[in-house]
Amino acid sequence: MSKGVGYKKLALALASTALFAAQPAAADTIQLNSFWAGSGSVTIDFTGVNWHNGAAVNNLHESGGAGGFRTYNLNTDPLRTSPFQSWCVDIFHGFSFVVDALDVLKPANIALAGSSATLPTAFSQQAATDLGRLYTNHHAAVDLTSSSGTNEAAFQLAIWEIVNERSGSYSLVGGDFKASGNSAINTLASTWLNELGTASASQYTASIWTVQSTLTTGHGYAQDVAVFSKMPAVPEPEIYAMFLAGLGLLGFAARRRSRAG
Repeated sequence: MSKGVGYKKLALALASTALFAAQPAAADTIQLNSFWAGSGSVTIDFTGVNWHNGAAVNNLHESGGAGGFRTYNLNTDPLRTSPFQSWCVDIFHGFSFVVDALDVLKPANIALAGSSATLPTAFSQQAATDLGRLYTNHHAAVDLTSSSGTNEAAFQLAIWEIVNERSGSYSLVGGDFKASGNSAINTLASTWLNELGTASASQYTASIWTVQSTLTTGHGYAQDVAVFSKMPAVPEPEIYAMFLAGLGLLGFAARRRSRAG
């Protein structure tokens, strides 16, 4: 096999792997079991466009607990031994733990299939990027099951602001999405949101479990939730160059053996 053909096959394999990784999974049964750690009480107000279906929303006013969810994929973890944390991105439906739903995992900036909305039923690329940056910057504050209610609720508020705000800037006191109530939670969320105004790299990507239908078990409507995963490492240019050079040396050695034979 020549070096050129080998490199093309390698590139094709890498591209195929990346394409496969980007495909949404089939519908799985996802259980939202409880809060992941602590939770905090928040009050939110929203007037704007429902990102899920493009509908206009006026004077939405809600109060309640906020924080990450203890979540299970019952298809891959039927005994519920491997919980992961997910975050609400759906302020338009309420529910009570425990609820199961058939969900499909999709990239955060991919439109929902079958929507008849006139506006894009998806997060903007900027929102998807900022979700990853928020988690990169502050996941250590919410990863543990001992995380404080203040941290958990502040992170949830920041997610809601990123997802729902269309005014062009993040603020919990102005624009489409607003929060009031606990000042410690709001102040921390605002601090984290303000940091996004400074360019920074993201090490995590956000994906969305989009609800297909609720099951008979559970209480009320399920939620569209965000989950975060580590981005695959990208080889340094020097390492990639050394890899290509190695392919060249292998090809040279093979040619020498061929001539010697």
